[in-house]
Amino acid sequence: PRLVHSRFGLHIVEVLERDPGRLPEFAELQAQIGARLALQSQATALRQYMQLLVGQAHVEGVELEGADTPLVQ
Repeated sequence: PRLVHSRFGLHIVEVLERDPGRLPEFAELQAQIGARLALQSQATALRQYMQLLVGQAHVEGVELEGADTPLVQ
């Protein structure tokens, strides 16, 4: 009943079948969730450490956003 927009224009789509899918159990995804959270935590820690280093650096001619204390958000 509706047109589908894409970068190539408008399209008419006919739905022939629907698959309701299933929600995976937490136990199936627990390892993936843990790995993603660990990666996000490491990325945040690295970004905060880099901000601390930039805040302590003396660089001329370039404006860098840094932090003066280790308490960065």
